[in-house]
Amino acid sequence: MGSIVFAASPVNQQKIYPIDSPVFEAMTQLYISEGFSLPSTTGPYSTNELMLMLSHLNLDEKSLTRQAKTLYEYVYDTVYEEGKIFDFGLDINLEGYVHTDTTNFILPKDWIYSYEERKPLLDIILETHPSEHFYGLSSFSVTSARFYDSNNTVGPITGQYGKYAFTSNLFFFNDYGFENFDFGMPYRAFGAFGGNRWSVQVGREQLSWGPGKSGNFVLGDHLNYHNVGRLTTYSNHFKYTLLTSFFPHPSEYYHKPPDYATTPVTPVTRYDYGGYVDYETNQDMVLNGINMFLAHRLEWRLFQEKVNLVLTEAIMYQSLENTLDLRILSPTAIFHNYYIRGNANSMLALEIDVTPIKHLNIYTQIAVDEFAIPGEATSGVENANPNAIAYMVGLQGNYPISKGFLYGSFEWALTDPYLYLRDNGNRHQVAGEYGINYVVAVREYLRGRRIYYQEDFLGYKYGGDAIVLNGQVGYKEFGKWHLVANLFYMMHGTHDKWTLWSKEQGTVGTSLETTPTSDHITGNNMYPETEINKRDSVEKTLVIGLQGGYTILSGLDVFGQVDFVNIVNPENVSTNATKNDIQLTIGVSYHL
Repeated sequence: MGSIVFAASPVNQQKIYPIDSPVFEAMTQLYISEGFSLPSTTGPYSTNELMLMLSHLNLDEKSLTRQAKTLYEYVYDTVYEEGKIFDFGLDINLEGYVHTDTTNFILPKDWIYSYEERKPLLDIILETHPSEHFYGLSSFSVTSARFYDSNNTVGPITGQYGKYAFTSNLFFFNDYGFENFDFGMPYRAFGAFGGNRWSVQVGREQLSWGPGKSGNFVLGDHLNYHNVGRLTTYSNHFKYTLLTSFFPHPSEYYHKPPDYATTPVTPVTRYDYGGYVDYETNQDMVLNGINMFLAHRLEWRLFQEKVNLVLTEAIMYQSLENTLDLRILSPTAIFHNYYIRGNANSMLALEIDVTPIKHLNIYTQIAVDEFAIPGEATSGVENANPNAIAYMVGLQGNYPISKGFLYGSFEWALTDPYLYLRDNGNRHQVAGEYGINYVVAVREYLRGRRIYYQEDFLGYKYGGDAIVLNGQVGYKEFGKWHLVANLFYMMHGTHDKWTLWSKEQGTVGTSLETTPTSDHITGNNMYPETEINKRDSVEKTLVIGLQGGYTILSGLDVFGQVDFVNIVNPENVSTNATKNDIQLTIGVSYHL
């Protein structure tokens, strides 16, 4: 028998599969198993692109192991499913959350099974396929908001995430009842159109760029949604993506700016809770300013499919006056070389992955946010900018056993203290001043017409000033069951997403800081100096987890996850007692 042949079928080739789709996970395992470098790590993906990935393997059925053939058929059956002009879907999910420490682990960020991962009670999905080249999707979720309320006295308020030993996604039984309902949906809603080997997508969607297990440096998968416009075109050996993602301008949720007319600059007064972020914004406010992420990404498959080379250039573009310089929209320009530091912060990233033999893949990422070029001041010299570089090295592999695959990975990452952070163009950030950085906000609706701005790093979710080790081993029969154990360890310095940025000035020492830091020498926009000055140590986090799932019958799944969390020097304060928590999640899902 020769190569596997693809029969023509009336599939919806412009359907977009999300970044966490099992079909792409299966495709990745198939590529590694057969000795190919990874498929494109620039998600999400259209059906047409997944078809090309599958056909590009050009597999001989005789050479496939029984497990690889099963994996191949799983992918094939999924992407070649017959399309419908209109499709209605309903997901029903019941989840329960149990944990042991109801004093210290009480916020969404304290849970390993995060807010973004938690499944809604109901998810109503509408898909349209009006013609060969068009596709639309809207996902209307019935779920709880991240926070119940917020104000400038205490900050965000929630009763959902740890106040009690047991809670569930039946949010109307929790504190505040139906007032917890999240009216901000849909979080996944877009239109897409395209043809053979190209796709355009506009709307709300999650994104992820890179092969990392603990995260990725340019675009992580942890944001609730992006307001995205994406063009991608691809062939067997090359792929190009141009992407924009729009976020609220920081002026929407920061206190009024400092008075720059005075010398020294006069800072503004902090809110009662301690920071400058306004937690009392509402939908009646007039919005101003542009805050846009713009990137182009080029991918090459080299050396007989053994090597991937990926180059990404990106900028964060800001304008308080709503002005957009159309020059920066060029798909082939070098964004950095516009030299518009007062409006933009550029980043360059390189990714390489190699599959030297069947079942083993090695990958690396390097992201450069700031470094000195010839002629600029170097570290320790007056006016030097602190370097901001991130490094990641990992390996992953699989092996066929029984009816599925045993798989595993190990990953190391290091991020410089000032990665993603920067001033707004004047080279020195004062308290209360927002920067042009890779910390972005997503608007979420709260009760009483209140708007909450959830701030996160756009790329690596742990930000700068971190050393991360992550390992996992698991077994999976796609479409049947899986079990995976995970070990995570992080040393995180004192810097966070609100740390102020500064060039080297006198004896400040910002350009000499190394990861992980044990003191916080600049100011902070979330915490006053009395709190920042307490930071004297490296926070160390250990997470040991076990997660699994089983498909009882088509559409009916059960799953569970348990994590032990240990944090030494919490909040980077050596006198703070060590925190421990055991977190258990169990759930059942049914898809109609």
